[in-house]
Amino acid sequence: MLFLGLLVVLYSCDDGDLQIEQVDFDASKIESCPGLEDLAQTTFFFKIDEDEALLLNLAGGLIQNETSMPGTLASTIPEPSNLIYRFFSDNVTSAYFCDAIPPLTPTVVKENSATAGDISIDTRVDTLTADTKDYRHTISIKNLSLLNDKGEQLTDLSTMEYGDFITKPKNSAKLEVPFSNYSAVAASQCITPPIEGTMRLTKVAIDEFIALDIPSSANMFANVATDSVPRNLDLKDLELFNYVVMDMLASNDLACAATFGENIKSWRFVSTSGNLKVETVAGAPDANGITTYTHIITLENMVLTSGANTAAVNLAAIPSVEFGTYTTVQE
Repeated sequence: MLFLGLLVVLYSCDDGDLQIEQVDFDASKIESCPGLEDLAQTTFFFKIDEDEALLLNLAGGLIQNETSMPGTLASTIPEPSNLIYRFFSDNVTSAYFCDAIPPLTPTVVKENSATAGDISIDTRVDTLTADTKDYRHTISIKNLSLLNDKGEQLTDLSTMEYGDFITKPKNSAKLEVPFSNYSAVAASQCITPPIEGTMRLTKVAIDEFIALDIPSSANMFANVATDSVPRNLDLKDLELFNYVVMDMLASNDLACAATFGENIKSWRFVSTSGNLKVETVAGAPDANGITTYTHIITLENMVLTSGANTAAVNLAAIPSVEFGTYTTVQE
């Protein structure tokens, strides 16, 4: 609630002036104009209540397709962001704000610009689909001040939720190069793997992680160069590869956990077919006679399946995913 109710317009019987005493757009949905290929580039939003509108122009860079740290996505009013409360001669629609040629009616009767305010954006994953990783951007405004027609400064120190905006970037499996967002991330081995009899290698990228649960009995990382014949492991029904997205910032500890807390929402795709290939290259022994072996891990023709509490969704086979490298040493 803003100003204990959020903007109600009163018409003076004496002079017909519009006067702001309270503002109420709680029942109005947040809207934006279509047409942008990248919804994260959206900076103009509006809320309509019949013949009134609350317009928000955000500074660029505040809508980002990744989970945010508290306080990192913020701006101030009137600069570099601004908020305008506008009155019209009749009911207004989104066409007035979005059409290339705005309709002639209704007309603007009066508008008032906010003189102060603190904007924050809280961004979290809303859902994971077979194609997209949808983000919910919650836009909030605190310490908002408006100057009404009486010259009075109306200020509310509480927090108003302006609204939620959804963006739908491709998930990591659907990037032009699948999981290429992990290419610069080094693999980490879990001290205590969540599945007995396996070793888990993980990579964390902001609000998601990928993991490999490799059976110890498969001996995929033997200290022997593979030369022209790599080691292979059939992924059929193993659920060896995991792609997990969370509605919070991920971490190595979470990536190594067997389960997450009840307050953490997560989505998971697992491998149900394909091939795990490991190519091993032996380095030259060092001065102490220790040889380092670099194991290059690749997943081929991998099919990922999402099940959980709904019908399973299969992603088409991914020709190749370069997981990265893992090193071992031999004295």
